[in-house]
Amino acid sequence: MKRMIYNSFTTLLFLNSALAQNPSGQRLKCAEQYCIDLNTYKKLDVPTNPTQVSVDLDVTQILEIDDIKFTVSFAMYFGVRWLEPRIIGPSNSSENPYVPIDIKFINELWVPDVYVYFLKQINILTIFTKFAGLFVVNGNEILYSQETHITFWCPMRFDNFPLDSQICKFKVGSYAYDEAKMQFSTSLLSYDDTIRNTILDYTVVLNPLGEDDKLFVWQSIGNYSLAGYEMVLQRNSLKYLVNYYLPSGLFVLVSWVSFLIPPEIVPGRMTLLVTIFLVLINIFNNVTSNSPNVEGLTAISTWIITCILFVFGALTGYAAILYIKNRLTKQDFENNRAPKSGNWHGNELTYIDSAFVIIFPLLFVIFNCLYWPLSLLRD
Repeated sequence: MKRMIYNSFTTLLFLNSALAQNPSGQRLKCAEQYCIDLNTYKKLDVPTNPTQVSVDLDVTQILEIDDIKFTVSFAMYFGVRWLEPRIIGPSNSSENPYVPIDIKFINELWVPDVYVYFLKQINILTIFTKFAGLFVVNGNEILYSQETHITFWCPMRFDNFPLDSQICKFKVGSYAYDEAKMQFSTSLLSYDDTIRNTILDYTVVLNPLGEDDKLFVWQSIGNYSLAGYEMVLQRNSLKYLVNYYLPSGLFVLVSWVSFLIPPEIVPGRMTLLVTIFLVLINIFNNVTSNSPNVEGLTAISTWIITCILFVFGALTGYAAILYIKNRLTKQDFENNRAPKSGNWHGNELTYIDSAFVIIFPLLFVIFNCLYWPLSLLRD
């Protein structure tokens, strides 16, 4: 109660001194101990030329990364500050340069026309009032800060899924004023990845915008100053390696066991290959349904299809062996020769399985030597 009385008394003293120093009188609009002269203050006039606008970007949480809608949602304390030399009031102390004032006073002030590029949705949090504050900094600077949930578009490409990374650029600037009248800069960029949402499919890193991204050239209208950050999204690939890559690769290795089964044991060899083939088809369907939309094939789809082709190659090779065996048996029958005993028509075609045991692993090793470097370097 004493503090409230003291603040009211201080405000009255300041207003009295201001009026005393201006015998002609001023029409003052005040909030706390800071005022504007309605006789001279023009809300439509920029306070300085060019006006320096700084943004505070304190990202508290990445809420959602939607691969289907190409959007990123996050919670952030979004602050905008600019120099306002026309405000009348005492200079702040160096110990506490931030003085909160009534947020409704923002309606009396000139404010920058802040524009968020690629914005899809912004939610202002409220209970009884908005989660926002208005501050006077160092006596002549205005800071408006509020807690928001922002969703913006990010151009993503998933050709290298799930070994991919995405770069999303959050940009803030003026909608109407070019860089000659308004210049934007990032005064605060903060994000703690250690408290991130653990169900996200990405690791998130925030970097300042590059110099090329701080300027937007809008045809012949002008150049616009930008501020913001670059969000690097690195996908967590471990679960895909364990759930898809490792099982499908092992199924290919198991399919080579069929080359060691005597060809005359048709049920055993066919059952093994057909079962592995159908399991890989099921894995491929699961991968396709859970993968983002792309124009062609993703990296994981390429892997699964190649594994299917290897198993299909083993199945086709065995079909060729059966075909050759049937022809030899038919020739024996037509020439009235007794069928030869022993493994695989008198071991005449055993070299085929022996060649498959060498050729298939060699081709699979060559495929891996090409696939992994190209996928990682492409990312």
